[in-house]
Amino acid sequence: MNDIRVLKFGGSSVKNIGRIEHVADIIASYKPHPVVVVVSAMGDTTDHLLNLAKQCSTTPDQRELDLLLSTGEQVSIVLLSLILKRKGLSAKSLTGQQAGISTTDEHGSARILDIDSELIKKELVNHDVVVVAGFQGVTEDGQITTLGRGGSDTTAVALAAALNARECDIYTDVDGVFTADPNVIKEAVPLKEIGYAQCVTLARSGAQVIHPRAVELGEQYDVVVRVRNTFNPSNRGTEIKGDREVERQKQFCGVAVDKNQGFISISKPKEAFNLLRELTECLSSCGVSVEHIRQTSKIEPGIDGGTVQICFQYKEKHQVSEAVSLLCEKYSDSTVCSELDLCKVTLVGSSSQGSAQAAVRLIGTLEENEIEVKSIRASDLAISCLVEKSKAQQAARRIHEEFKLSSDFDSTESRELSLTA
Repeated sequence: MNDIRVLKFGGSSVKNIGRIEHVADIIASYKPHPVVVVVSAMGDTTDHLLNLAKQCSTTPDQRELDLLLSTGEQVSIVLLSLILKRKGLSAKSLTGQQAGISTTDEHGSARILDIDSELIKKELVNHDVVVVAGFQGVTEDGQITTLGRGGSDTTAVALAAALNARECDIYTDVDGVFTADPNVIKEAVPLKEIGYAQCVTLARSGAQVIHPRAVELGEQYDVVVRVRNTFNPSNRGTEIKGDREVERQKQFCGVAVDKNQGFISISKPKEAFNLLRELTECLSSCGVSVEHIRQTSKIEPGIDGGTVQICFQYKEKHQVSEAVSLLCEKYSDSTVCSELDLCKVTLVGSSSQGSAQAAVRLIGTLEENEIEVKSIRASDLAISCLVEKSKAQQAARRIHEEFKLSSDFDSTESRELSLTA
């Protein structure tokens, strides 16, 4: 079966029946091609289900939680299929298990191992559209799992790869991947195209338009991923594809802000041989993701000392507070300093050429605007700095302006349209 089209619609796209009707019209426009559609749960359904579970248990069992959360997408696929049938299209809904999506057994963060594409191809013989529940799969022993936040994006690209589709259209509520958050920086503009590596870097640095794992799968299986606006379907959106296929317009393509960043420094006035290992173990045990570690040693008369400085990211602040308390208790003879209200601001580019000069330029721009840079790190594709959370958006705006990220792009494109339904 050739020329299968794979589409994905997020929660805002299927928030209510009126929006699902609109989604069905978009799907109909893909005829006569066979279509596979992946949908998320309606609106804030996943958060609502999670809150219900927490009302029943402060620490809900992950296996039971996955079973509960997977129902959100199942509601969406049935409603969309019913509307498609009413509109004259032959449609069938499938859960992740029915679609042959096999996963690992890490509940809440499972990874796709395999997809039995023949199950979907068989359904497409008799149906115009197959609607698949995103975000979920099943283990070898039949346990339902979920893929974590953004898992529906991953489901869609994985299905496109399994079905040998050349493209995968990810429909959301913006016109594509922007040079910055358009809700914060009005000068931000959508990119016509972006390389896989640059898009992954943006996504991992705080841009939330698409899940990085989905982009990585696109690169792995050579699937062009297109981010499009459900409420502006005539716009072609942003194409995410191979770096060689992207027409380079400038060295840098975007800036992103990642909240919930922290910084810890420990000065230990004695032999610090195990300090680095102990520190990372402590943070890891509290669920904190370590990003960057710097260890130094100094020699003073009569004292063998060591200093560790570490940057990290966290989901919930209480995790870090717990870690800091443990560290202070363990190293009572040491100086433990922490800053928890930080943000990482990242400028994403196409190569490391000129990154040193760009870093100097970035620091100068922020200092001129009285924004203190706590630390800075440059890699092949990005320059990241830590700043106070209260100054993060200002920093992103100044960087966006200094590096003229909105120039050479068509800024006449609409950013975001609302749909009254």
